[in-house]
Amino acid sequence: MSLEHWVWLGLATQPGNRIIDDILRVFPDPEEFFLSGDSGIEKVGTIKSADALRIRATSLELAKHAVETAENYGAKIITKESEFYPQNLLGIVSAPSVLYVLGDETCLNNEPAVAVVGTRRLSEYGNKMANIIAGGLGSAGALVVSGMALGIDSSAHKACLSSGGKTVAVQGCGICKTFPPENVELKELIAANGAVISEFAPDSEARSSYFPIRNRIVSGMSLGVCVVEAAARSGTSITANLAFDQGRKVFAVPADVNRSTSQGTFRLLRSGAIPVADAKDILMEFGEEYTSHLSFEKIQKRNVEKNPEEKNDRPEKALKHVKKAPPPGLSKNAAAIYGVLERVPKSADEISDLTELSSSAVAVGLTELELLGLIVPASGRRFVIA
Repeated sequence: MSLEHWVWLGLATQPGNRIIDDILRVFPDPEEFFLSGDSGIEKVGTIKSADALRIRATSLELAKHAVETAENYGAKIITKESEFYPQNLLGIVSAPSVLYVLGDETCLNNEPAVAVVGTRRLSEYGNKMANIIAGGLGSAGALVVSGMALGIDSSAHKACLSSGGKTVAVQGCGICKTFPPENVELKELIAANGAVISEFAPDSEARSSYFPIRNRIVSGMSLGVCVVEAAARSGTSITANLAFDQGRKVFAVPADVNRSTSQGTFRLLRSGAIPVADAKDILMEFGEEYTSHLSFEKIQKRNVEKNPEEKNDRPEKALKHVKKAPPPGLSKNAAAIYGVLERVPKSADEISDLTELSSSAVAVGLTELELLGLIVPASGRRFVIA
């Protein structure tokens, strides 16, 4: 199959147009559809007149020009048939026929991939949490995906890069352009330590209508989307809603509900988003399939700031617990974890400190106990004996 015909299909149908799915169901080979002309358009049967006009008007020369422009810029072009095409993307509606890639295309299928997104008008708290979460994900070995916008997106990319991790930026413009222009240096850093990708024609300028279209890629290539800060109505909320529709996990960072940039995350939490405070909270949601090969011990433990005047108003006897012998048949680590759990919920960090087990061993042990019905999750990613 010709690369130029894959590029032509993307140009002829426009990014985000669902008609591309109907075309590829009837014509898995874009070249065959191109050569079929009007009979192919009729055979698909669902192509509207406006789409048909655009398909007829898009020449193969435009596709050849796009290929040449991208290659001259140093970008690669991968099709839906490429081994490097993000596998998570293949199952979404209107998946791009091609992706233009600047950087390392081999990292696009790194798992788990987690999107970290948020408002452009970030607060000091939002910046801090973006650094904690994206930096933790990167240091653990997860792929951080974001949109390279100002604010939370940029903070997430930078934090991941600082941790030595891989990050992918999905642009709302052509691969040969940079938006926002302030992020020229950041784009170069991401390309050198991950990848910058786009589905738009290489020389396309950024448009406001492009960003909601690109957001489906941010969520679609990720296993989950973490929203750090967001207004009630924002592009970030669109990304989160797309993630819900695509069957992805959605995470949100709790914050001051009186702030305008917390209204979006508050709504997401009410809609079923998972509250998180660090990277470990996110990664443990994906189970042993992914956590087994991640470096949990590299995630810096968060320091919870305490009010010096804060007092524990619960009676001391309420903190006492009755030890229960671990059931037979448990692994050594699961038995050790069971031995320190009680009626007062404990976080994975606390369990790790008490058992002296590594974070990854605790994650595996907790999964074993949860699958056996011996423990149940409590609020704030804590656990308690069932």
